[in-house]
Amino acid sequence: MFNIVENYQHGLYFAFTSIAELFTFLIIGWYFAPRLSQFLGKMSIAEAMGSLYKEKVQLITAICGFIGVIGFLVLQLKVAGVVFEYVFNLKPFYGVLLAGLIVSIYSAVGGIKSVTFTDMVQLFTFGTIIPIVSYYFYISVDGFDVVLNTVLTNSNFDLGKIFDTSNLKFWNYLSISIIFLIPNFDPAIFQRIAMCKNVYQIRKSFYTVFFICLFLLVTMFWLCLLILTKTPNLSPDDIIKIGVFNALPLGMKGLLLVGVFAIVMSTADSYINSSAVLITYDFCKVLKIKLKNKLLSARIISFLLGLLAIFLSFKETNILKFSIFCISFYTPIVVVPFIMATCGYRTPYEKAVLWGMGAAFITVLSWNYCGITIIDSIVPAMLVNLVTIVFMHYYYHSRHLKLQNKQLY
Repeated sequence: MFNIVENYQHGLYFAFTSIAELFTFLIIGWYFAPRLSQFLGKMSIAEAMGSLYKEKVQLITAICGFIGVIGFLVLQLKVAGVVFEYVFNLKPFYGVLLAGLIVSIYSAVGGIKSVTFTDMVQLFTFGTIIPIVSYYFYISVDGFDVVLNTVLTNSNFDLGKIFDTSNLKFWNYLSISIIFLIPNFDPAIFQRIAMCKNVYQIRKSFYTVFFICLFLLVTMFWLCLLILTKTPNLSPDDIIKIGVFNALPLGMKGLLLVGVFAIVMSTADSYINSSAVLITYDFCKVLKIKLKNKLLSARIISFLLGLLAIFLSFKETNILKFSIFCISFYTPIVVVPFIMATCGYRTPYEKAVLWGMGAAFITVLSWNYCGITIIDSIVPAMLVNLVTIVFMHYYYHSRHLKLQNKQLY
């Protein structure tokens, strides 16, 4: 839904950011896969960070991972509420409540094995329904020439304007593309990596994901062009409702509902499971909170996380802004030291990493407080984190050398 709305409004501006996200999978498969073997078998990204930088960093990673995951969960449930509103003319409240309860119970009872199995089933469901809907829209327009005329006459598809550096929109989407291009290693993605048997399976998995997502993104971009051709000049709030659902017959609406619900389930249960691990395994372990039955505790926490996501979904807020705001407390803080370590630039000084994390956190808060919108806070905060870690590393290293010299004399 987000892809369709953004492509409808901004054309190739957003399409190029989606391509950047695709190349992230290739980067992980080609460059990072051989360097991730040390983390195979780890329970979570927080445990991996703890093995690199000790317990304080592990605790911060668990907290940041939880905040980032909540943003994704709320995003999924809000989409489910919108779908129910459009298809059945019900209040979004019922869609959010129903989707949230189903996902919460399913994640709590099923566990990671059932989650990963149904992910495959749900991918097949979503991957077949989107092309069917696209074909229906194609036969409802007056041929390919009409679609081509839409591309040629719309300024959002003009390459000269898109790559005009004097255009603020260019810099805005460039910053988003950089965010998408940087491997995120969020809790659910890392959990999948750690479950792999070996480096070869990691590489194969991400290469496969690249081609699957390429097919889905091209299909959704084509669907967006068809909607733009058929119903131009729609407001952002009406693109999905009027452009998609109202244009479909009842049977197609049902199919699309199944497809969207499948992808909501697929994403939400993955993030609920990974965040439950962060709390039961990492958060409680570092704080020395003993759990008699970790499996039961994980199931209870999974259910409670689902309820929390339902509660937050009822708040009136912009879906995209809220999800980016939540992930901004994970990516700049956690991903920078993790990528540095996997690339061979691991500092032995835990305090240097803690300083970097703190600097990134302050940057994100300051950026949002000042209301800077030209570029998002994630990229500047990542740079601040990187510079701070490097600076503090040399600072603590010089202190260590001076201490050694004193001991020698």
